[in-house]
Amino acid sequence: MFDFLDYYQKLKQLLEQSESLWQAIVVQTDGSTPAKPGMHIAIPLTGNPLGNLGGGNLEYRVINMIREQQPSTPVLWKFNLDEQGLPIDENTISTSMICGGRVDVFVEPLFFAHKLYVIGAGHCGKALAQLASRVNFQVTLIDNRQDLLIKEEYHDSCTLIYNDYNDIEKAIKFDKNCFIVIMTYGHVHDKQVLEYCLRKPFFYLGMIGSEKKVAETFDKLRAQGFSQEDLQKVHAPVGLTIGSQTPWEIAVSITAELIRERNLLK
Repeated sequence: MFDFLDYYQKLKQLLEQSESLWQAIVVQTDGSTPAKPGMHIAIPLTGNPLGNLGGGNLEYRVINMIREQQPSTPVLWKFNLDEQGLPIDENTISTSMICGGRVDVFVEPLFFAHKLYVIGAGHCGKALAQLASRVNFQVTLIDNRQDLLIKEEYHDSCTLIYNDYNDIEKAIKFDKNCFIVIMTYGHVHDKQVLEYCLRKPFFYLGMIGSEKKVAETFDKLRAQGFSQEDLQKVHAPVGLTIGSQTPWEIAVSITAELIRERNLLK
């Protein structure tokens, strides 16, 4: 028998970690299948799922589809467990199982973390991290100057990471939904980080700087083989054009652009 009390107690613990989390529930079955209506599974982006959908290829497919697609709104998936693995219609997903039945699985995001990586903890980076964390971004602030990373100056949900810019992959979990804003203290570091990020998956990638600085950086990247299509993915100069001058004004312009782009994911 499914222990709902234990399940929801552990589900609460997962939600308190402020990580992206989805729940999948078997809502209908037809024919022979190990999945039964009411079966639950909670699936974090990484780590072990909680609960089960009867095991086998169906459960494996649901877990992997959620982690690959990362749905931001509820969705109903219909699975065919036919031996031939052929879809019954265009809305049914085939599996390699041989049970011969069909299963409908309702998937809903319980917590969808819009992760924002701010690279550079100078005055503008600090203001952006403080402001973005208050409009429901899960902020990670990264800098190679440890003395600037003072936890007491930031919202509790903000993560601070001391990391070299030439080893940025250790600090960022790249995926198709992550937001990245590059605002280090030097042109060389900005280019170095931008070059690496352009080779990885992301939803939003921005870089601070004047139009002249951005143009010079882009020229260097073109010389290294990056295409115009690659560079068009970068929001640079980052932020909405509002005539911002101070760090807080710059943070407002960038946060506004981040909110606008985030709404495209809904």
